[in-house]
Amino acid sequence: MREIEDFTDDRLKAWCIHCGAVIADIKSNRDHVPTKSLLTKTLRERGADYDSGAGNELDYLPQVIVCRRCNANFSSDENYLLCVLHAVMAGSLYPDPIQHPESSTILRSNRHVVRSLKRTPDGQLLLFENLQPFTLFPDTDKVRRVIVKNARGHAYHEIGEPLLEVPDHVAFVPLEQLSPEQRDAFEAVGTGAEFAVWPEVGSRMTVHLLDEEAVVGGWIAVEPGRYRYSIDWSNAVTVKTVIWEYLATETRWER
Repeated sequence: MREIEDFTDDRLKAWCIHCGAVIADIKSNRDHVPTKSLLTKTLRERGADYDSGAGNELDYLPQVIVCRRCNANFSSDENYLLCVLHAVMAGSLYPDPIQHPESSTILRSNRHVVRSLKRTPDGQLLLFENLQPFTLFPDTDKVRRVIVKNARGHAYHEIGEPLLEVPDHVAFVPLEQLSPEQRDAFEAVGTGAEFAVWPEVGSRMTVHLLDEEAVVGGWIAVEPGRYRYSIDWSNAVTVKTVIWEYLATETRWER
């Protein structure tokens, strides 16, 4: 991705988008959105090179300023989701290190997460139905927190809106479980006719629109096949993401 300077009103940048604390009064740092661990090691390294001033101009990874405490508090949930995704994609909690080297390494180094996924609550959750020969019992609250964290970051990064309230709607499901009609609706993007509501003046999305590089709800690929997201601000603020072309998510804040 190419970095675009943010010219939104500085008053919109006064708080941590997760806890609402005044940034000027607390220790803060940059948080990558999406969570860096969801991207490949190669892209993460290129992004780090760009941050240090040595990388290519297209190696920028989206990031926002948040308080250090919030940033740190998300780490365990982000790691948990990473383990769940690796187990799903490899089809095992103990994947073959030759066939699935990355998944094997991640899951071996997070045995506490593997143990938690083997526990048996009331029943198997919808997110991971029909996965044989093993069954996962993920903590949906952990997954939801990461989804909302990234959605808030995307909205703040692209349209300059600090969405401090609890979202009105959060949903996530494997793409393959959507019907063709549901998939079409999820993937749909807007048109120029819907620009009656423009994003915050000076926001990155405004620059995209002026350059005719964006449409309402258009998809932005951080890394093809690994992570993409879209933002629709024409009515409610709706952030959609697709993680590893497997997990579809939707988070919405009503205006």
